[in-house]
Amino acid sequence: MTHVEVPRAFAPAAVATRAGRVAWWSIALAVLLVVVGVLVLREALVAAGQVDGSPWVAPAVDRLDGLVPSAVVTAVGVVVALLGLWLVVVALGRRVRTRLDVRSSTGTTLGTGDAARLAASAADDVDRVLSARASATRRAVTVTVSTLEGDDVTAAVRAAVTERLEPLVQPLSVKVVSRVTAGLHAGGDGR
Repeated sequence: MTHVEVPRAFAPAAVATRAGRVAWWSIALAVLLVVVGVLVLREALVAAGQVDGSPWVAPAVDRLDGLVPSAVVTAVGVVVALLGLWLVVVALGRRVRTRLDVRSSTGTTLGTGDAARLAASAADDVDRVLSARASATRRAVTVTVSTLEGDDVTAAVRAAVTERLEPLVQPLSVKVVSRVTAGLHAGGDGR
């Protein structure tokens, strides 16, 4: 029989972060850069005589040769420079942490979207709540519940959500927003 030794505790996982911010404009800039690279490569091949054709870049530059300094050219230059500086800051900026640590010896984490789903599920289980939805950040969760007129479920929902999210290392502040729905009131303890 083989004896296998089980480690006493797992090493904690690395802090989970989302990838750097990438937006549609960064993808467009990447495509534009590839197009410029292909254009420059074509110009080099035409100049070397490897590809038949006439150059495209030289005539375009010749058309701009008579351009004189003006307020419009200066404004466009400043805007382009500021945009470039902003893109550098965004590219080198901190990545966003989107995970919440859970009390565990394995380094388990929970996404903010998952925390919102847990909060909505806990609120939906509270008596007299017709429907519930939630949104969460790393610091707070906001639960929006629909109830009938006269039903005050705010405290019960806050308690249920707090209990459901209790395993989190950093407790989230819970905000409950009630929306009154017109309808028949059944009375009693049911919905």
